[in-house]
Amino acid sequence: MAKLPKETPVVLIMAGGKGERFWPRSRTNSPKQLQKVYSNKTLLKETIDRALTITSLDRIYIGTNATLKAEILKKDPKFPSGNFIIEPEGKNTAPIIALSALYFQKKYGNPNLIVLSADAFIDPVKEFTKTIEQALFETENGMVLLGVKPNRPEVGYGYISTGKPTDVGYTVKAFFEKPDFKTALKYIKKKNFYWNPGIFLFRTETILSELERHAPHILGPLKNGFPFKNFGDLKTAFQMLPSEAIDTAIMEKSNRIRMVEATFNWDDVGSWMSLERILPGDKEKNHHQGKEVHYHKASGNISSVQKELITFLGVKNLIVVEEPDVLLITSREGVGDIKAMLSNMRKNKVLQKYLD
Repeated sequence: MAKLPKETPVVLIMAGGKGERFWPRSRTNSPKQLQKVYSNKTLLKETIDRALTITSLDRIYIGTNATLKAEILKKDPKFPSGNFIIEPEGKNTAPIIALSALYFQKKYGNPNLIVLSADAFIDPVKEFTKTIEQALFETENGMVLLGVKPNRPEVGYGYISTGKPTDVGYTVKAFFEKPDFKTALKYIKKKNFYWNPGIFLFRTETILSELERHAPHILGPLKNGFPFKNFGDLKTAFQMLPSEAIDTAIMEKSNRIRMVEATFNWDDVGSWMSLERILPGDKEKNHHQGKEVHYHKASGNISSVQKELITFLGVKNLIVVEEPDVLLITSREGVGDIKAMLSNMRKNKVLQKYLD
């Protein structure tokens, strides 16, 4: 077995998303990663605390935009103000990871880089720590991603199929995009299929080498201008880049991919529906976050409210979310249309303030 690297890894937390499916709690200037969703901590703070089990605070960085940086420091003034990788505009995950890798190479040499998203539910934390420590064994052999064993036919996640065992994981045979329900049913019956939670580990030299090989259109404009003398130059470089995920830019093309199976429970906290998998429920499959709740002939409801008491009478499959200025009531079927609804609301100037 390879030797576990002794140096402390660097962690990049991706925190630039809009989180529209968590409206009305998630807004443009204060998206879901800056909100308390399933605990008394924001999703970002949960992620930072989780990262502290595998590295030190000075080696944790947040990838986001300038506006959200200010909001993050308001909510967590103890976080190092210099530990941000600022992107001029959101271009998915490949450009920000490429920019970060260049920065970390210059600052640290060839460290292990661990990429996390800011909006995941992970439990228990000790199993997360243990899985990451195991996965670090594999970074000497290439790029590593974690895989979560599916427990349901989920159509909202990407899947990974594995091949031969390695020291602590497996080779990766193929990636599969979000499937339809029938295909997802087939996937979960296969022993070598896993969900892709978007947690990556690699040496900076490895990811930069693979970007050079498979995505020079992304690395090139950044590498040519790095280190950027001013934010305007970086903005110009970003305008040249496509909006592309690291999965399609690199992971699905490289032959240097390993996967390590996660031993923790994971959810991407993608929409209000995810609360039914995180919050405890009653025998009628009602799930509540708030103070008091009472159900009478009600089932399958999800609520996150601020009222002293909310009651559900004779209703099924409703989602109720209360904020000081907005009350959202939707069916389970309707929750998938939140983004479309917000797009429609943006056309009305009177409603704009409820989106920002």
